[in-house]
Amino acid sequence: MKRNFGIWAVLGLAASVSAQMPNEVLLLVNKQSQASLKVANVYAQTRKIPLRNMVWLDVPKSVYEGTATITPEQFTQLIWEPANAAAKERGIDKQILAWVYSVDFPIRVKTSTNDRQQMSVGGLTFLRNKVPDLKAVEEGTYLSKLFGGPNQEFQKELPSFSLGARRYGVDEKVKFAEGLEYLHEGLGEEMPLPSMMLGYVGEKGTDVDTVLKTIQLGAASDFRGLHSGIYFVKTDDVRSTCRDWQFEPNQQLLKRQGISSVITNAIPAGARNVMGVMMGAETVDPSKIGSFAPGAMAEHLTSWSAEFQKPQTKLTDWLKAGATGTAGSVVEPYSNFNKFPSARFFFYYGSGCTMLESFYQSLASPLQILLLGDPMAKPYGLRIDAGLIGVSELSGAFTYMVKVDEALSNVNLLYAFYIDGKEVQPFSDKGSYYLRADTLSDGYHRLQVAVCSTGTIRAYCLAEKEIVVNRKNRSVAFQQSIEKLGEQKHGLKVDIKGEEKPKTIRLMQGERILDEKPYAEDVVLALDERVVGEGPLQIQAAAIFEDGMEVRSAPAIMSVTFAE
Repeated sequence: MKRNFGIWAVLGLAASVSAQMPNEVLLLVNKQSQASLKVANVYAQTRKIPLRNMVWLDVPKSVYEGTATITPEQFTQLIWEPANAAAKERGIDKQILAWVYSVDFPIRVKTSTNDRQQMSVGGLTFLRNKVPDLKAVEEGTYLSKLFGGPNQEFQKELPSFSLGARRYGVDEKVKFAEGLEYLHEGLGEEMPLPSMMLGYVGEKGTDVDTVLKTIQLGAASDFRGLHSGIYFVKTDDVRSTCRDWQFEPNQQLLKRQGISSVITNAIPAGARNVMGVMMGAETVDPSKIGSFAPGAMAEHLTSWSAEFQKPQTKLTDWLKAGATGTAGSVVEPYSNFNKFPSARFFFYYGSGCTMLESFYQSLASPLQILLLGDPMAKPYGLRIDAGLIGVSELSGAFTYMVKVDEALSNVNLLYAFYIDGKEVQPFSDKGSYYLRADTLSDGYHRLQVAVCSTGTIRAYCLAEKEIVVNRKNRSVAFQQSIEKLGEQKHGLKVDIKGEEKPKTIRLMQGERILDEKPYAEDVVLALDERVVGEGPLQIQAAAIFEDGMEVRSAPAIMSVTFAE
């Protein structure tokens, strides 16, 4: 096999903008799957997910191949407990608002021998690993705390919300309609845990390249949403009639947002730059659509679109055709519209919410749904720009200041600060951070500020500043040369500056230890391509000194490619 393997130093980092911050996401990777590693590596780079927010799990093929079904006990042991333990150990558990699964994870949980009472992995994640009344799961009567209405049980129509605003609440200055004042408070500890999967590459799913294309389409869609190209397909099929009453009211909502939509009786064959398709049908051919615009969501409410061993068109066919997001049930839902996205999905999307946020506000009972695509796609998001001003080398103390775009001078903004991905100053109106070098170890650190608008939809900008701390004259850096150690293995050496030498040296991918050895001047750290997987990587050297201080190098970017 032929491989391209390169390394270079990170020279600078651009600000990223989001309605759902990378720091609020936990990215789960199955280290037993090369496909999962590759997709996660690409997504982390594309969406600037902090490496501290990546968790590598051991999930065997037996639960992600075939029917991709896992028991509740296996879910707890293999996914729930290790993922939460990692987040807590790293000090980020309180800031996580959503999980993102890479590929090659189970999609279904055997919560009952009756398959109508079984849940999706996303559903059990949403309920934080608490199995509810299974009759409510089967009948779709469980009502999500994130659902924005309306349905037969919840007649209210809530405004659009970002996850952060829904969890923490909003300022009293934000006015709600009568009866909705409770929304000021936020859900707090009652907040569920929404999630999406980046793709499905199992039986009758897509290939990895399609997943990677979906990720790129999601990123390309940000702030570029089209104001046309949404189609509601209305037919006599029960899969359509169960929710087509939603189409006309939501067409009017979209019109108020300046977005045109079409109610039609057939799939828009040949149409180009399609932004959305919502329909109900047993079989459909998404390839008949001329083209999808980046950020498009398309789905067809039917029984078995996410049961890959049964007939009917699969939800993955929409992704193959170029959609960025889709949804389908992992068990027979019996045309229960509460188990599928409502037409208000496009209202939330058009308001500036992400793909994930829009799905969960439009799902009354999201316990059997499989959501695929880029959860952070935000075609109609509000762009804000900010920067972080301050020194790059720190030996004493310094106050770092946030500089925002002049166009935002009259906008109420909140600021939160993070060091190496961990929150150190929660959201407040204070646009500065006083940083003391004696609170950090020597070496490389990354200071970030999240700047967000107030209100129900929080548009975020994440600005970054690379900092090198030097209190004890300790530092570590990679040497430029790379040794060939064997098939798919490479050796890296480090330089230690200062008179004091560490006792241990590590090769790190975020919080993941790739190699660890006692320090010696000629020590070689081994990087195994099969362990890290294909795609773009960031690795660091970590020197551990006698007093326990861990000194990190600046990140090095590596690109690993397997080719026949």
